[in-house]
Amino acid sequence: MSESLFSQSWYRVCDLKVRLRSHAKILRHTYRDQVWFVLQDHATGKFHRLTPEAYSIISLMDGKRTLQQVWESACEHLGDDMPTQDEMITLLGSLHRSDVLQADRLPDIGDLQERQRTGRRKKILQQFKSPLGIRIPLFDPERFLQWSFPFVKPFIGWLGAVIWLMAVVTAVILASVNWEPLTANVADRVLAADNLIMLILVYPLVKLLHELGHAYAVKRWGGEVHEVGIMLLVFMPVPYVEASAASAYRSKYQRIFVSAAGIFAEVFLAALAMILWSYSEPGVMRSVLFNVMLIAGISTVLFNGNPLLRFDAYYVLGDLLEIPNLGGRGNQYVAYLAKRYLLRMKEAISPVTAPGEAGWLGSYAITSFFYRMFIMVVIILFVATQFFVVGVVLAMWAFINTLIMPLWKIVSSFFTDHQLQAQRGRASVLALVSLSLILLLIFVLPMPLTTRVEGVSWAPEQSQIRIAANGFVTTVVATPLQTVSVGEPLVVTTNPAVEAQVKIAQAELNEARARYQASVGERAERAVIREEIKQLKNELQREQERQAALTIHSHSDGVFIVNDAHNLPGRYMVRGDTLGYVINHQQMLVRAVVSQDFIDLLRNRAASVEVRFASDIAHSYAAEVIQEVPAASHQLPSMVLSTQAGGIIAVDPSAEDQASAYRKIFQFELAVSDANITRINERVFVLFRHPPEPLAKRLYRAVRRVLLSQFDA
Repeated sequence: MSESLFSQSWYRVCDLKVRLRSHAKILRHTYRDQVWFVLQDHATGKFHRLTPEAYSIISLMDGKRTLQQVWESACEHLGDDMPTQDEMITLLGSLHRSDVLQADRLPDIGDLQERQRTGRRKKILQQFKSPLGIRIPLFDPERFLQWSFPFVKPFIGWLGAVIWLMAVVTAVILASVNWEPLTANVADRVLAADNLIMLILVYPLVKLLHELGHAYAVKRWGGEVHEVGIMLLVFMPVPYVEASAASAYRSKYQRIFVSAAGIFAEVFLAALAMILWSYSEPGVMRSVLFNVMLIAGISTVLFNGNPLLRFDAYYVLGDLLEIPNLGGRGNQYVAYLAKRYLLRMKEAISPVTAPGEAGWLGSYAITSFFYRMFIMVVIILFVATQFFVVGVVLAMWAFINTLIMPLWKIVSSFFTDHQLQAQRGRASVLALVSLSLILLLIFVLPMPLTTRVEGVSWAPEQSQIRIAANGFVTTVVATPLQTVSVGEPLVVTTNPAVEAQVKIAQAELNEARARYQASVGERAERAVIREEIKQLKNELQREQERQAALTIHSHSDGVFIVNDAHNLPGRYMVRGDTLGYVINHQQMLVRAVVSQDFIDLLRNRAASVEVRFASDIAHSYAAEVIQEVPAASHQLPSMVLSTQAGGIIAVDPSAEDQASAYRKIFQFELAVSDANITRINERVFVLFRHPPEPLAKRLYRAVRRVLLSQFDA
């Protein structure tokens, strides 16, 4: 309340007789056990929340009483909560600007036209503030909804809930059964050119059903929908309906149902798509069903189902918490905290009106701001990769709206806000100190800097144990992880064909020797047989060497490492196959894979390296860079690093070689000290530590990296 009950401007309005227009209606709502009143303007579809005190004043405006009489009656009725004349003028002005007030005098046509122009300017300005979601109204769908609603109404109730639940449960079961084929190589399938075209075609249809869900939910309790249009969501046309009529419903559960109806529709659509997908053969129809599931899932998680963005879940959360205008009041609460505790303005008024609201308002304002910034940056980068100029314009647009304009409002409020003018000196000092601290934090203070990549445990070429002859494994002589010496047998294989050849060669040699002994006195014949015996001895030696090669021996001292030793007996091995490794820990290497984005940083500023093995993630080991493969390539050292195997490197779906990365990569060989490595080709997490540096330098490098990678700038 103002310090004075009276206003110097009261004489201008005190004789007016005003009342609400016929298209304005006041509804009674309850929020957190407190009574509030909602003014609904049927002409514009807008809603205005009123306090009980404001409602008491408006209820006295019947077109017969003057404002002086209204004020006097309000003072008598409200007692200590009586309004001042300035507060009466403020309320009157607010109702006048909303065009819901009618006076006993002829309307000022010029004023009406100016308000219309102001309203149009506000709509255009609102579109300017939201470049990624421009709305274009098209037509009034009310007649279509009235005609079609009787067909839909039976399913908006218990029958629909049972059908919805059965479909969702069935879809979840089928998804769990078909999880592997459903998610196999999903990134490559989604990003394929033909699938992107299909996504663009399917997306508006899914969203149309989403919006129809809202519209029919509004009709369920007698509401009306008078606007349907196209919203250019990241320049993709998406249908929308104006379902604000639900704000008039007294029950918060009715309002929640209307807000969530679109999500229910999308989840049901995704469930039907999952059921049909599981029974469909590969082809176009199955791809369409997969994209329906993808769109419904992503939009629900990131957008409609996320209360941090002002889509469906935002209104659901607001009604669940019984905190209307959660986002706007959250921003007001943060501003109040700044005024009250930073500027020490004791007269600052908190927007909190009920117990428990403060925590929700503050936390929502902060978390939603950062999430909106994250989503905005992701969308801008995505658009910029396709249309560079548009992306730059969007970035500038967003930068002005999210940073420059709010800062300008804060600065201008020092000169326009009467409360702040008294604290202008303190506010200026506080702003200067805050700005200095921010600049110091960004441009001067060094911050820890690390780079995380992945690699595989790697053994030198000379440590590999290869099969020398084709054969079946019969016995694994050496125990895995056993220390072995040079020449010690490791694995025994057998090949019946080789053994038969040895016997044949031995028999042929014996037969030749017998003929030689029987040819006494035949000098020429004995000479021929001697030459034959010599050749047969060589052949027998070769076959015996092949037989000896069936037993694999260690060619060095070290630890015998073999994967899946229990599955070796009975397996057929081909000459040249890698059986295992005999290594010492001084020979053990890690082959780390680095994208082009970080190669300069690792080459020039890597201070120390540590690694963690997937099988022993709790322990870290020091490592040292031995060498770098000088040229970038697409070849992965192991499929373990690919996204298909749970790694971070995307593979090229169009490449003939399965282990071909989508983007070029560099490889580093690291020597690991004191690591008890028991597996080869195991995923390794590598951490490069760099000298600390300010955030500004890191931000510059990140922006430059994005420009280089996305736009070839």
